[in-house]
Amino acid sequence: MSTTNGTNGTNTTSVTAFDALVNSAIDIRDALNGNVQQLNLAIEYEAAKRRTAKEVREAYEADLAEWEAEAWNRDRSVVNGDGKPKSPTVDQIKTLVASERVAAQRTGPLAKSLAMSNAAAYDHEDAKAALEQCVKRFRATEAASDLTAAILNAAAK
Repeated sequence: MSTTNGTNGTNTTSVTAFDALVNSAIDIRDALNGNVQQLNLAIEYEAAKRRTAKEVREAYEADLAEWEAEAWNRDRSVVNGDGKPKSPTVDQIKTLVASERVAAQRTGPLAKSLAMSNAAAYDHEDAKAALEQCVKRFRATEAASDLTAAILNAAAK
């Protein structure tokens, strides 16, 4: 298909197609710039969420260690039939501490810090997934940019 402009009868089809390609390249460059900005923000956000998750997890682990130290050192002696105290075995104490820990994590003193740790971990996972999506969008736009550059180089020769 050949078109002529009305004034001098020259062919403008190739110029128009080339202009469209240049405009497409400009759009892709702008999209690439936007994706770079989004990628930078996603990297910063993921790093912040990672730090927060680590700090909250460490706080929970400190709470748990303190709770376990108290649980292990608690006097668990019971008075037997002759009136003398009898201490449970180490295996019995392990079982007691494990069941008490579950209760403490559900509704007791560890519940809040465990919930905060889990929430921070979930936030970090969400930020990591968002970062991965930003990387994929950037790579796709980068590939389109490379293809457009190759086409423009070939058309300019």
